[in-house]
Amino acid sequence: MAAPTLYLNISTTNPYASLKFFSALGFDPVPEYSDADTKAFRLPAPNSTVCVMAHSHKRFKEFMRPGTEVSDATKTTEVLISLSAQKKEDVDAWIAKAVTAGGSADPFTMPGYGAECGMYSRSFADLDGHIWEVVAMVAGGLGCGGNAEKKE
Repeated sequence: MAAPTLYLNISTTNPYASLKFFSALGFDPVPEYSDADTKAFRLPAPNSTVCVMAHSHKRFKEFMRPGTEVSDATKTTEVLISLSAQKKEDVDAWIAKAVTAGGSADPFTMPGYGAECGMYSRSFADLDGHIWEVVAMVAGGLGCGGNAEKKE
């Protein structure tokens, strides 16, 4: 398999709990990038060129700017990670798997789950509070950006 093209580095209070959580979501562990302080995973297809690196706080600090702190993702939003799904049912299946694995469903939802933007979007929080959005483009996926035309 080709090397990942994107690495998402997140902090975790417990790398082994992250291993269990993300494996339950269908992420593929990458043992050659993992050790006691870091657990690495490839996202499931079609996002398999993306690698998530879940680092202990000690390890994460090795990559940070000096004088800064690891954020508590339950109190501060540092990043929103969005995953693509093919259809609405796939989005709901992701959320169900996340809840079964110990995460929480829908810490944030768009009005109408994003229907106005031509999508179906839901989210889950992982064990450390990082927010993951799962999105399926439906109804043509018109988008919500400043350049999207709104039909009246």
